[in-house]
Amino acid sequence: MALVSNKDIANNSGAGVRQDLNDVFAAVASNNFGDKAQAGQILPCEFVADSSTTPKKLLIRSTTGNDGTNNTTPTFFDVGNLDEANLGLVKRAGDTLTGPLELDDGSGASTPALCFDGDEDTGLFRSGANTMGFSTAGTQRVGISNAGLDMLNALPIRFQDSSGSPFVSIQSPSSLSGNVALTLPSSIVNGGFLKTDGSGNLSFSIIAGVPTGSIFCMAATSVPTGYVKCNGASYSRTGTYAALFAVIGTTYGAVDSSHFNVPELRGEFVRGLDDGRGIDSGRQIGSSQGGAFESHDHDADANASSTVTDPGHRHTLFGGDDDANSGNKVPTGDAQNKILDNNSVTDATTGISINTSVTIDIDNEGGSETRPRNLAMLYVIKI
Repeated sequence: MALVSNKDIANNSGAGVRQDLNDVFAAVASNNFGDKAQAGQILPCEFVADSSTTPKKLLIRSTTGNDGTNNTTPTFFDVGNLDEANLGLVKRAGDTLTGPLELDDGSGASTPALCFDGDEDTGLFRSGANTMGFSTAGTQRVGISNAGLDMLNALPIRFQDSSGSPFVSIQSPSSLSGNVALTLPSSIVNGGFLKTDGSGNLSFSIIAGVPTGSIFCMAATSVPTGYVKCNGASYSRTGTYAALFAVIGTTYGAVDSSHFNVPELRGEFVRGLDDGRGIDSGRQIGSSQGGAFESHDHDADANASSTVTDPGHRHTLFGGDDDANSGNKVPTGDAQNKILDNNSVTDATTGISINTSVTIDIDNEGGSETRPRNLAMLYVIKI
């Protein structure tokens, strides 16, 4: 063993001096290998290869403090494991840690414990109990704790595309009155959209959309994508229009076995299908009706006759002398008594017959069609 208690070369015989010199050189050569408690005097910055611990360690004494004499204990610092390559130390480059790396837990955002050469205010630090903080430019941006991942100050989470430039981001509103927690669904529904149940639980639902065969009025002559005009046109039963054919079939006609027609609604009014109500019975979907008037009359009397009988006024037979003042004939003789209060009467003297029934002729009136007030729009159908 090369352990010596001191490095003194005592005054001795030649053999004794020689032995002291050999022991000191051996101690220096072996870093004074042995139990550090038996090393005796340890000079400042002297190495001690301590065999009293597992693993065995290479120690170095502090530049100050006790030297181990007079029952004092020197201050040692660990240099490394004596039985491990490179003393178990991590090389400056190209090495791997096999145990934990402990950082300073008292550091902050402006001086993170793990930072970068030339950018020392950007890195990782302990922002609180069981909480890691990530800072840039001396300010914490992200926190990770038992509660989860926190993006601070309404910063977004950004997902960049493969070029590394455009991105999709998710972020909090700048101001919230309370926490908002959203829980993703456990599975994906093809073609669905996410909705919440009001408690933050998200699920996928299917948007039914506009059913094929639905008809709409357009306030312009342009036809939106996914629709065609209701103009009676013919389309193939396969391909783009297969879904529409599956709904309406040949209800509105077909030019051959490979095509079908859409409804012809140009200039037409649409009437709701009776569907058992009893107002327009016997109709099938897509059937048409010609123009018609409901049966009615233009009343002249209770029997809707074109003859008007009006006994409510009187006719007087005139004969005899002229009225001196007016030049008109005035009633004379029997004619003065022929006041007609009935439908007709014949004067026996003059042979004059008066009929108080009057025939009325009604002329044609109106345009070329019967219609309500209306506004022209374009009918389209969903394909």
